[in-house]
Order: sequence, then C-alpha cells, then structure tokens
Amino acid sequence: MMILISAWLAIGFGVLGAVLEVLRNWPDWQWWPFWVVDYVAAGLLIVGGALALRRRGERVLAAGWAFACAMFWMSFFGHLSGLREAVEASAREQRLTFIIGVMFAVTAVGLVLTLLGRSRRGP
Repeated sequence: MMILISAWLAIGFGVLGAVLEVLRNWPDWQWWPFWVVDYVAAGLLIVGGALALRRRGERVLAAGWAFACAMFWMSFFGHLSGLREAVEASAREQRLTFIIGVMFAVTAVGLVLTLLGRSRRGP
C-alpha cells in the first residue's frame, strides 16, 4: 500500500514540478545546469512511479525520491540561509522559501514511504 501511495504521489509531484519549472523560468531561462536537474528529478519520479505501479520500478522510484529530496534540501536551506542573512526579506522570497520547504517535506515523505514499502515486501 505504501508503494502505491508513493507511486501516485511521485507521478503527481513529478508532473506538477515540471509544469511549475516551466512557469517559473518561462520569461528568463537561466543557464541550463540550473534547471535541467529539476526535469531529471521529475522524469525519475514519473517513470519510477509508473514502473512501481506495475511492480517493476521500486528502485527507480526510490532513486527519484532521493534525488528530488537532496535537490530540495539544498534549495530550501540555501533560501533559508538567504532569508536569515537578509536585512529585509521580501514577502515573495519568504513565500517561495515556505513552498520549497513544503516540497522538500513531500519528497522526504515519498522517500520514507518507498523505503518502508520496499522493506516490508523484501528485496
């Protein structure tokens, strides 16, 4: 059951993440290494989720969640550090940091669900 929840969450999170990345960068795309990792994470989550629903890709699903979790860890704590050092942080930056924190928490939950689901099923 945990794998199914994680798989559907991964597919939804991956699709949403890819769409939000396009919307965020549309007017002014950064240098490609700064945004391509978001699509790698989204792709791993979508493919891993789809394969896990067929009971074949739980390792890919775990890798996708781990990759996304590490990516959001760095993003969240980088933004949080910027807020702490700022004399006056904008409401927009505070809101963005909160959203990134929520997304980081979702990736951590997805990873835990996948790992616990795998351990109950066996290797």
